[in-house]
Amino acid sequence: MLVSILIITALAALPLLAVTAAAYAIDRGQRGDAGTEPLHVAGTVWAFLHEWLAGVALLAAWPFRLRGEMSPARRVAVLVPEMHCSSASFWYLRRRLRAAGWLAVAGVHRSGDVARMREALDARLASLPAETELVLVGHGLGGLLVRHYAELHPALPIRHVVTLGTPHQGSRAMPYRWLRAPAPAPVPSEPRVDVIAIYSDFDAWLVPIDDAYCPRGFNIAVRGVGHCAMLQSRRVADLIAENLAAPAPSR
Repeated sequence: MLVSILIITALAALPLLAVTAAAYAIDRGQRGDAGTEPLHVAGTVWAFLHEWLAGVALLAAWPFRLRGEMSPARRVAVLVPEMHCSSASFWYLRRRLRAAGWLAVAGVHRSGDVARMREALDARLASLPAETELVLVGHGLGGLLVRHYAELHPALPIRHVVTLGTPHQGSRAMPYRWLRAPAPAPVPSEPRVDVIAIYSDFDAWLVPIDDAYCPRGFNIAVRGVGHCAMLQSRRVADLIAENLAAPAPSR
């Protein structure tokens, strides 16, 4: 039975792989010589394989959720998944953040309604001690949610907002058409929160890739990491830990 479930999940992830391949080819065609040099053959093959395996992991995690954790810790990273995805998709990143000294908790489990996701985030943050130093981490549309949330709640002790593969300026990619992604709100002229935006040139969910750039944020571009693979990438996890280890920005 378990083998059958794994095989079905792996096959179900194949459309994600096809979308990645098509978007990568289209984006390269539009960029031409002005864009980033294509990955070499071995790197491209590995990137596609990694994205497919990460897509399998994302689908396999769908029925589960991360167990919320409460402790005396004063440094908490609240994780908000891609819309319609499970908080369990953060299992690898949570382990890496724990090793870096952050108590990571699941912020929102799964919802297709932005208002309900905000209510769930309200409830999660209300359960934390008042002195907690917060980092909000969002994947995909979860990144839009946490960025907007932090802007609307300037009194909260939010040290950073970290977004992973987030369409800060919109996206025409097919996955977000299926999800009916909400239009991104404009970034205020004087942002109230420090945003670290990590995105990749291999992300099929971001078309065009340049629209992942967050105005007035600290943007970090990586190569050869797909949308799902960002959650399973040691390189991305280390970038997050490295930036969170830096001195807190003055507000």
